Amino acid sequence: MFYPSRTSLFGFVVFVAGLYFVERNTMEEEKFAISVEWYDEISSLVRPFILFYYPSDRTVEMYDSKQKKTFLKRSFCETVSEIDLYIGNKVSVFGRELKLIEYLDEVTRNELTRKSERTYAMLKPEVIPKMGKILSFIEGKGFKFNRMMLTKISATRAAEFYKEHLGRPFYEKLVNYISSGPVLAMELLAPSAVRYWRINLGPTDPVVARSDAPNTVRGLFGTDTTYNAAHGSDSPEAAARELNLIFNNLSSHYESSYTIKTLCLVKPHVLQEGKLGALITAIQENKFKISSVKLQRMTLTDADQFFLAYKGVWDDYPAQIKHYSSGPSVALSIDADVNAFREFVGSFDPNTAGKLQPSSLRARFGYDTIHNAIHCTDLPDDGAREVEFFFKDVGSLH
Repeated sequence: MFYPSRTSLFGFVVFVAGLYFVERNTMEEEKFAISVEWYDEISSLVRPFILFYYPSDRTVEMYDSKQKKTFLKRSFCETVSEIDLYIGNKVSVFGRELKLIEYLDEVTRNELTRKSERTYAMLKPEVIPKMGKILSFIEGKGFKFNRMMLTKISATRAAEFYKEHLGRPFYEKLVNYISSGPVLAMELLAPSAVRYWRINLGPTDPVVARSDAPNTVRGLFGTDTTYNAAHGSDSPEAAARELNLIFNNLSSHYESSYTIKTLCLVKPHVLQEGKLGALITAIQENKFKISSVKLQRMTLTDADQFFLAYKGVWDDYPAQIKHYSSGPSVALSIDADVNAFREFVGSFDPNTAGKLQPSSLRARFGYDTIHNAIHCTDLPDDGAREVEFFFKDVGSLH
């Protein structure tokens, strides 16, 4: 009769245990399943897929619903995170823009609904000159910007926005104030975003906030109960109403009457690194006025159309276009001479900028020619055209 040695028996036990561990982990690994659509510009067809997302390592898979086969094997995708996965949003998976249509199981629905709640946040007129600092505060609390625009709300729209306060002593003053200048409207994403943003706003009265919650938006930036820096929805239902009221309007961007403009397009990596607020602060502290703001998601086609003049000029043109389509950018219209702002931006290569212009934007926020923080208008004659590309619907809310 054969008796296995102690060594061989131990090895066998370890082997079986390993198989069990792998199988157990495979069986229990969390996976989200979402029905998505991709518009194939080559064939002009909308193609249906199932997107699988694995939160443990941020990998994705794509299954072709029509062809009944795997389209993309499980791969790490830096442009997709759990907070992006809500119905109606668009995510970029290796250059393909996918629209999220439907959650395909209860686990996916429950988990992602909880992790990607949306709320409406608004910076009021008096703090717009400080908006960079407040955006840094918001980024530091872990919120993600999903929509953003600088806008001028008319008195009629402001009255509708604050209609629940109709009849209260402060109602008319509040409506007049909110419609008196530009506001920064934002859709913020975070787990339990409505409650979390209200906590970070602080008490309605900034005097109370400075005493009881000094490290809040109102504690840091508010003046009184009217000039209290910012607004936040008080319930998910209110958030849905307010987001719809503000963002579902094509004429929604504020613009000054200043005639000379230049474009500053903040690249996706700046937002991904949580440095948008710091970059805008640098612009504002150097006395450049930002007259329009818009969070923009560019497809490969959008980016190629906008940067067509640089094709054949940039050696890394394909990589540049790919980066612009990898996540949201923020377009800023700057009221400034094109040459003056370009000088402040610095050399195209951040390494060169660091040596020659260490205080420039690219020296401070970029690290290679792909990730060089921003695009800015190069030629004075191009300023109006580039601004118009992103702000064709400039106007005010009526």
